[in-house]
Amino acid sequence: MMFKFLKLLAVGIAIASTPTGTLAADMETAGSNQFGAVHGWKFSADVYGWLPNISLETSAGDQMELPLWQILQNLNFTFMGGVAAQNGRWSGFSDFLYMNLQGTQTSTAKIIGRPVETGVGVKLQAFINTSAVGYSFVQNETSDIKVFGGMRYLWLQPDLSFNVSAANGNVVNSGNVIDGIVGVRGQTRFADRFFVSYYADVGTGQSDFTWQALGGLGYKFERLDAIIGYRYLDWNFANKASLDDLTIQGPFAGIKFHF
Repeated sequence: MMFKFLKLLAVGIAIASTPTGTLAADMETAGSNQFGAVHGWKFSADVYGWLPNISLETSAGDQMELPLWQILQNLNFTFMGGVAAQNGRWSGFSDFLYMNLQGTQTSTAKIIGRPVETGVGVKLQAFINTSAVGYSFVQNETSDIKVFGGMRYLWLQPDLSFNVSAANGNVVNSGNVIDGIVGVRGQTRFADRFFVSYYADVGTGQSDFTWQALGGLGYKFERLDAIIGYRYLDWNFANKASLDDLTIQGPFAGIKFHF
């Protein structure tokens, strides 16, 4: 069954996917335009767009690439966003990503070890949540850098069919996986209002291995931040399911509101 597809725990967003604002994944100092110590509770919420390529590999070795232009044509609905809170050096964040794709395109699949042009029927729904609690080990006027621990949850319902003349294949199933994660995230200001944002986590659990990384360039306005960057999110399920590997990667842009 496919979900044996998702097995034990230790690397815990998502988002997106999407996760930005900065984890959509970065949810750093939820305070004002200063990076220094945060006194009292500060909150933030972000919304963002993530424009990823999606790669799937089955346990049989078949590969499917869903580039951005196909995803945009097949997109039914998507939501990407997150929330964060901070008090002093302690903080927490939660990032959410939901995607619903459907359509038929011509793509390249790896069938019996050989890449071929094939018709691909795509139906894919995914929900990803990454949540964690962190502690700032660097907190000064220019930087706020945190270590954190938490979890990432993935619910996936793929229905991918392909055919090449008389040959055809199908991947249909749904399931979920929870992984524990640890990582580092932060922001560093390098000009009056400009900053770089960075995030990385690794984990395992019900999946064999999962990891996420992002980097972005942002600008601080009075009550919000704007950021653009690149996000990479990956799961390796090994031989625990009909799906062996899932990769979502691409550029993002978002806005974070401070309260």
